[in-house]
Amino acid sequence: MTSKIEEAKHLFELGLYFFEEEDFSKAEERFKEALRLAPDRASILVNLSATLIQLGKWEECEKACQKILSIEPSNYDALLNLSVCLSKTGYELQALEYLDQAIAIDPHSERAWTNKGNLFQEIDELSQASTCFDIALQLNSQSQEAFIGRGNLRNELKAYQSALEDFDAALELNPSNPQAKWNKALSLLRLGNFEEGWELYEARWKVLGMREHKRHFNVPLWLGKESLKDKTILIHAEQGYGDTIQFSRYIPLLESMGAKVILEVPKPLAQLMRNSRKSIKVIERDSMGSYNIEGPLDFQCPIMSLALAFRSTLDTIPNKTPYLFAEEQKRVSWREKLQAITKDSSLQNIPLRVGISWSGSGHYAGKKNIKRDVSAKNIADLINHFDGKKIEFHSLQIEKEKSQEIHSLVKSGFYSHADQLKDFSDTAALMAEMDLVISIDTSTAHLAGALNMLTLLLVPDPPDFMALIDITQSPWYPNTTLLRQNKHHCWEAPIGAATALIQEFSNTKLPSNS
Repeated sequence: MTSKIEEAKHLFELGLYFFEEEDFSKAEERFKEALRLAPDRASILVNLSATLIQLGKWEECEKACQKILSIEPSNYDALLNLSVCLSKTGYELQALEYLDQAIAIDPHSERAWTNKGNLFQEIDELSQASTCFDIALQLNSQSQEAFIGRGNLRNELKAYQSALEDFDAALELNPSNPQAKWNKALSLLRLGNFEEGWELYEARWKVLGMREHKRHFNVPLWLGKESLKDKTILIHAEQGYGDTIQFSRYIPLLESMGAKVILEVPKPLAQLMRNSRKSIKVIERDSMGSYNIEGPLDFQCPIMSLALAFRSTLDTIPNKTPYLFAEEQKRVSWREKLQAITKDSSLQNIPLRVGISWSGSGHYAGKKNIKRDVSAKNIADLINHFDGKKIEFHSLQIEKEKSQEIHSLVKSGFYSHADQLKDFSDTAALMAEMDLVISIDTSTAHLAGALNMLTLLLVPDPPDFMALIDITQSPWYPNTTLLRQNKHHCWEAPIGAATALIQEFSNTKLPSNS
């Protein structure tokens, strides 16, 4: 008769097999089954915690690591895995403490030093991050993870070619490393090398934080090779709202090839997409079923893979705008509301109306990222500069508390509409009644560009990959001007440039400006 220990060992070995095969869900099941038979076995808990990291189950992973440490307080792997969990959930300083404990146990572990470098970069301690990566590579000159970490750091320092060298070094050691491919893709796209960049961008489906978005495995993938004449293709959103807005520009090209297009998007985008393209079927994400689709699907394509499918270069981006449109009835409703506001504010004539967005979701490409956010004080200074002028600033933010923060700092001429912006079709209608939009690099900016609004885009230093480097006009949106930081985390330069451009625009639109 098989003992519990023998059965647990068999399940544990199955878990290790599935982990190596990158079937992390099955690995999790086997490790948990083994754990029920041997609940205090540290080796099972360690491998379960590593699996939970791969699945992004941070809370469960933290509990597993804490249990290991209650059994073995100096367990190196538990300390390392716990630091990963804490860094992913916003507890970076605590994560550093556990990393230091791990390094004290094994100061020659390049893995711990690499993780520490990544963590220092997350909290913007770039010099300390550089030191950690150098130590990791001294300990192991063939550490793929250390090369990738240092490459990301070099991108942050705008040493773009050196970053590419680090990613290439990792790929020389392991040509199939998906993290190195994906980070190299972001680097190449930022530098305008779309040909190679979009090819490597497909590696995202094996990268933690991105692979979770992969969908519809049972439908053939279309990447531009097969004919679409009389075929039905499903295009599905995969990342942020802004990405979906930006890459929906390719939908007309699919239709011109003879395809019947079904577009799957998150609910907040559905009505906007229906308004804009009557010829396609729009379904909401997670509502897909036989009742949604007439007949079988021939192909599917994640929306951001369309750039690869159409072999887009900087010169061939389909950038004719507008390609999205506000609903006319909603525009009329907003027009009436804005006229009432103007009357209530005692401003004569029609003022210059500026839509403004200064804060995003706090996440970018699967990682926490607040470097794009502009402080309330910066925005208040911009608005207050035009106090007493015939200029209204209308918040395009949906977060009420963020608008209230601005309200407390500005003198007049600022209006929030958070309660009335239920989805992107509402935002589009309000935005279409503006004369000018100012935004950080978030979904609001993409919507403004897609509507062909005159837009001032505030770009952080270094820029996110879609903003490229150096250029002042967006290759994606002809009516969008890029106003870049000239120093890390410092918004004074782009805010100053925006102020000057608003003044210039108001002089033409409002010749009798007071």
